[in-house]
Amino acid sequence: MQERANTMVPGMSRAKSYTIGFVVLVVCTLAIGWLGKSMIDGEATGDLEFWHAGYYRDDALNRLFTIAFLPSATPADVKRYAAQLTYTPGHTTAAFFYPEGSRIPSATITDARNLADAKQALRTMTGASPWRYATLKDEAGQLRFVDCEAQPNDPLCRH
Repeated sequence: MQERANTMVPGMSRAKSYTIGFVVLVVCTLAIGWLGKSMIDGEATGDLEFWHAGYYRDDALNRLFTIAFLPSATPADVKRYAAQLTYTPGHTTAAFFYPEGSRIPSATITDARNLADAKQALRTMTGASPWRYATLKDEAGQLRFVDCEAQPNDPLCRH
Protein backbone atom coordinates (compact mmCIF):
# COMPACT_ATOMS: atom_id res chain seq x y z
CA MET A 1 0.00 0.00 0.00
CA GLN A 2 2.91 2.37 0.80
CA GLU A 3 4.35 1.93 -2.74
CA ARG A 4 1.05 2.90 -4.34
CA ALA A 5 0.75 6.10 -2.26
CA ASN A 6 4.15 7.38 -3.53
CA THR A 7 3.42 6.95 -7.24
CA MET A 8 1.36 9.06 -9.64
CA VAL A 9 0.96 6.22 -12.15
CA PRO A 10 0.98 2.63 -10.94
CA GLY A 11 4.46 1.18 -11.39
CA MET A 12 6.10 4.61 -12.05
CA SER A 13 7.97 6.77 -9.57
CA ARG A 14 6.71 10.24 -8.73
CA ALA A 15 9.84 11.88 -10.23
CA LYS A 16 9.46 9.96 -13.51
CA SER A 17 5.74 10.80 -13.65
CA TYR A 18 6.47 14.53 -13.14
CA THR A 19 9.19 14.43 -15.80
CA ILE A 20 6.86 12.87 -18.36
CA GLY A 21 4.14 15.38 -17.46
CA PHE A 22 6.58 18.27 -17.91
CA VAL A 23 7.73 16.97 -21.31
CA VAL A 24 4.11 16.61 -22.46
CA LEU A 25 3.38 20.18 -21.29
CA VAL A 26 6.36 21.57 -23.22
CA VAL A 27 5.44 19.66 -26.38
CA CYS A 28 1.82 20.86 -26.19
CA THR A 29 2.93 24.47 -25.63
CA LEU A 30 5.23 24.32 -28.65
CA ALA A 31 2.48 22.76 -30.78
CA ILE A 32 -0.01 25.47 -29.80
CA GLY A 33 2.58 28.16 -30.55
CA TRP A 34 3.33 26.65 -33.95
CA LEU A 35 -0.36 26.30 -34.82
CA GLY A 36 -1.10 29.85 -33.71
CA LYS A 37 1.74 31.20 -35.80
CA SER A 38 0.64 29.23 -38.86
CA MET A 39 -2.89 30.62 -38.52
CA ILE A 40 -1.57 34.11 -39.26
CA ASP A 41 0.43 33.08 -42.30
CA GLY A 42 3.54 32.26 -40.33
CA GLU A 43 4.12 35.78 -39.09
CA ALA A 44 4.07 37.23 -35.61
CA THR A 45 1.08 39.51 -35.07
CA GLY A 46 3.38 42.54 -34.74
CA ASP A 47 4.66 41.87 -38.26
CA LEU A 48 1.29 41.94 -40.04
CA GLU A 49 1.13 44.43 -42.89
CA PHE A 50 -2.58 45.32 -42.53
CA TRP A 51 -4.92 46.21 -39.70
CA HIS A 52 -8.55 47.35 -39.67
CA ALA A 53 -9.36 50.87 -38.51
CA GLY A 54 -13.08 51.09 -39.34
CA TYR A 55 -15.84 48.74 -40.43
CA TYR A 56 -19.43 49.18 -41.48
CA ARG A 57 -22.03 46.56 -42.45
CA ASP A 58 -25.61 47.39 -43.30
CA ASP A 59 -28.66 45.17 -42.88
CA ALA A 60 -28.33 44.06 -46.51
CA LEU A 61 -24.78 42.72 -45.77
CA ASN A 62 -22.92 45.34 -47.81
CA ARG A 63 -19.61 46.14 -46.15
CA LEU A 64 -17.08 48.97 -46.01
CA PHE A 65 -13.62 48.71 -44.43
CA THR A 66 -10.95 51.30 -43.69
CA ILE A 67 -7.58 49.58 -43.39
CA ALA A 68 -4.07 50.77 -42.58
CA PHE A 69 -1.03 49.18 -44.20
CA LEU A 70 2.71 49.18 -43.67
CA PRO A 71 5.02 50.67 -46.32
CA SER A 72 6.31 47.16 -47.06
CA ALA A 73 2.92 46.14 -48.51
CA THR A 74 2.95 46.04 -52.31
CA PRO A 75 -0.08 46.70 -54.54
CA ALA A 76 -0.27 42.93 -55.09
CA ASP A 77 -0.35 42.41 -51.29
CA VAL A 78 -3.19 44.93 -50.98
CA LYS A 79 -5.19 43.24 -53.74
CA ARG A 80 -4.63 39.80 -52.19
CA TYR A 81 -5.70 41.12 -48.77
CA ALA A 82 -8.81 42.77 -50.21
CA ALA A 83 -9.78 39.54 -51.94
CA GLN A 84 -10.02 37.69 -48.61
CA LEU A 85 -12.13 40.31 -46.78
CA THR A 86 -15.58 39.25 -45.60
CA TYR A 87 -17.98 39.20 -48.52
CA THR A 88 -21.53 37.99 -49.06
CA PRO A 89 -22.42 36.92 -52.64
CA GLY A 90 -24.98 39.28 -54.15
CA HIS A 91 -23.72 42.22 -52.08
CA THR A 92 -20.72 44.56 -52.14
CA THR A 93 -17.57 44.92 -50.07
CA ALA A 94 -15.54 48.12 -50.41
CA ALA A 95 -12.17 48.68 -48.77
CA PHE A 96 -10.07 51.82 -48.55
CA PHE A 97 -6.39 51.40 -47.69
CA TYR A 98 -4.39 54.11 -45.91
CA PRO A 99 -0.63 54.24 -45.40
CA GLU A 100 0.55 53.72 -41.82
CA GLY A 101 0.42 56.98 -39.86
CA SER A 102 -2.59 58.33 -41.76
CA ARG A 103 -5.60 59.82 -40.04
CA ILE A 104 -8.18 57.14 -40.87
CA PRO A 105 -11.95 57.36 -40.42
CA SER A 106 -12.97 54.69 -37.95
CA ALA A 107 -15.77 55.56 -35.51
CA THR A 108 -17.51 57.69 -38.14
CA ILE A 109 -17.64 54.58 -40.34
CA THR A 110 -18.62 52.12 -37.61
CA ASP A 111 -21.34 54.41 -36.21
CA ALA A 112 -22.88 55.31 -39.57
CA ARG A 113 -26.65 54.90 -39.97
CA ASN A 114 -26.39 53.47 -43.48
CA LEU A 115 -23.89 52.67 -46.24
CA ALA A 116 -24.28 56.08 -47.87
CA ASP A 117 -23.38 57.77 -44.56
CA ALA A 118 -20.35 55.50 -44.15
CA LYS A 119 -19.13 56.39 -47.66
CA GLN A 120 -19.78 60.07 -47.03
CA ALA A 121 -17.77 59.91 -43.78
CA LEU A 122 -14.73 58.84 -45.79
CA ARG A 123 -14.88 62.02 -47.82
CA THR A 124 -15.94 64.54 -45.20
CA MET A 125 -14.17 63.63 -41.95
CA THR A 126 -12.20 66.71 -40.92
CA GLY A 127 -8.48 66.09 -41.22
CA ALA A 128 -8.81 62.60 -42.68
CA SER A 129 -5.91 61.48 -44.83
CA PRO A 130 -6.51 60.44 -48.43
CA TRP A 131 -6.59 56.71 -49.04
CA ARG A 132 -3.94 55.20 -51.30
CA TYR A 133 -5.77 52.15 -52.65
CA ALA A 134 -9.46 51.33 -53.07
CA THR A 135 -11.10 48.02 -53.83
CA LEU A 136 -14.66 47.04 -54.57
CA LYS A 137 -15.95 43.50 -54.75
CA ASP A 138 -19.25 43.73 -56.61
CA GLU A 139 -22.43 41.65 -56.36
CA ALA A 140 -20.97 39.08 -58.76
CA GLY A 141 -17.80 38.72 -56.68
CA GLN A 142 -15.54 40.54 -59.16
CA LEU A 143 -12.81 42.51 -57.39
CA ARG A 144 -11.83 45.91 -58.75
CA PHE A 145 -8.53 47.38 -57.49
CA VAL A 146 -7.47 50.99 -57.95
CA ASP A 147 -4.18 52.67 -57.07
CA CYS A 148 -5.47 56.16 -56.26
CA GLU A 149 -2.06 57.73 -56.70
CA ALA A 150 -1.90 56.47 -60.28
CA GLN A 151 -5.63 57.03 -61.03
CA PRO A 152 -6.79 59.94 -58.82
CA ASN A 153 -9.89 60.61 -60.96
CA ASP A 154 -11.32 57.12 -60.61
CA PRO A 155 -14.74 57.24 -58.84
CA LEU A 156 -13.37 55.04 -56.02
CA CYS A 157 -10.57 57.55 -55.39
CA ARG A 158 -12.44 60.82 -55.11
CA HIS A 159 -11.70 62.15 -51.65
